[in-house]
Amino acid sequence: VSPAVLGTFAGLGASAPFVHTSPGPSFAWSETDNFLVLGTDRRGSGGSWRTDTIMVVGIDRERNRVAVLSIPRDLYVEIPAYGWSRINTADYIGEKVLPVEGGGPALVSQILFNNFGISTDHWVRVEMNGFVDVVDAVGGVTMHLDCPFYEPIYNLTTESWEYFTLPAGDVYMDGETAYWFVRLRLRESDIGRAKRQRQFLWAMRDQASATNLLLRFPELWSAFNDTFSTDLSLLEMVDYAQFALSLDAG
Repeated sequence: VSPAVLGTFAGLGASAPFVHTSPGPSFAWSETDNFLVLGTDRRGSGGSWRTDTIMVVGIDRERNRVAVLSIPRDLYVEIPAYGWSRINTADYIGEKVLPVEGGGPALVSQILFNNFGISTDHWVRVEMNGFVDVVDAVGGVTMHLDCPFYEPIYNLTTESWEYFTLPAGDVYMDGETAYWFVRLRLRESDIGRAKRQRQFLWAMRDQASATNLLLRFPELWSAFNDTFSTDLSLLEMVDYAQFALSLDAG
């Protein structure tokens, strides 16, 4: 792990399993506020779900920077009071099977701390069935792709494989296009998908900074209200949103 990454996540606590090295004069420790971000495939209030997107966002206010760490969904871990399973089942298990105090986010947070020494201060859960509405509510997102993108999709209507393709360069994505871009993984694996999801988060941040979101507040509220849950208060969300909009690409 590079000194830059270690420095960004230095606020994880003394129990974090990091090897302390001599990083050079430019290196400095700082505290971070760590957020657990969960993306689920839950549809409505019934049935089970998987949390195929798990991220830790480390916010370093002192140095005006943020880092995002993706957790592979297939990571096989010991779930407290349950047993061994993939980490993407933990949110559902903590919410519906055990359940535990604090629900699924609390259980996922405990697993991350037990295995990696990563502590999280707050959590956000987004249901992917509302992702399309959220992207459309901010007016769509433009991303720069270094090379053409293509991934196979199985068409249930024609019972055949088709390709979802995007050209290289600046590509405008509405909600439906963005949904496939951050979801598909057959060709590029879960690791590649996680990278695209992190890139898309920054692109959404750029779109938000270039848009008067007050004019779109009714659309945003409708999109978020059905698909978004968190332990943050409204004032805290506004505060962190303002901080996010103040960041530069560096």
